[in-house]
Amino acid sequence: MHRGEWLVTHQGIAFDTRGVLVDGQHRLAAVVEADLTVEMTVFTEVEPDTFDVLDTGKKRNAADVLAIEGEKSTTLLAAMVRTVWQYQNRPDQSWSGGAAGVTNHQIVKTLEANPALRDYVAFADRVASETGMIKSAAGAAAYLVDQANVRKKTRMGEWHDGVIDGAGLDKTDPRLMFRKAMFAMARKQAGVVQRRRDTREHVVLYLRAFNAWATDEPLAQLRYAPRDPAPTVTKLG
Repeated sequence: MHRGEWLVTHQGIAFDTRGVLVDGQHRLAAVVEADLTVEMTVFTEVEPDTFDVLDTGKKRNAADVLAIEGEKSTTLLAAMVRTVWQYQNRPDQSWSGGAAGVTNHQIVKTLEANPALRDYVAFADRVASETGMIKSAAGAAAYLVDQANVRKKTRMGEWHDGVIDGAGLDKTDPRLMFRKAMFAMARKQAGVVQRRRDTREHVVLYLRAFNAWATDEPLAQLRYAPRDPAPTVTKLG
């Protein structure tokens, strides 16, 4: 711009049907920094849901998209939404690697379909701090079991309290078994030979423990194998 080399191209700025800027933030920031007037293409009346597919693969990640959409705690929220998408769409497959990628558009649509996920951000922090669970796995798993048992709030409170506190639980109580499994992983992860933390593993163990608790099944052990499918959440009777 300062050198007079700015050219008008098809890449300009765009506003959606609500008047919200959905593309061109960096170009406008450059105009402000250059303190110059330049010509550029302006698009209006763009559908709002096109924003999350613009310029993907460059600088804009899912957290960026959610932040511009007005969400809070976007890094954790995006990770939680991604985990829910993977649980719903890849229950029998790996959640890591290129094949397991989740697009920004899928993140936005999944949050639209699961708006209550926003309410689990703070809870994810609490569960993670008390058990060593990965935050995104904690928030997503807690959301999944609650959504399957929305009319059992009292019983679900018992489950969550037991997982967070663990006091007074029988040694075969699935809540205590889950806590022990998480603590054992944390010790290995902090050891000389560090063990990689796996979101899928944490979610599967959490759901497996919940299902055992929901059916009053004592647990002698709680284990995970990478080929294990992510279990369907049991509904409380």
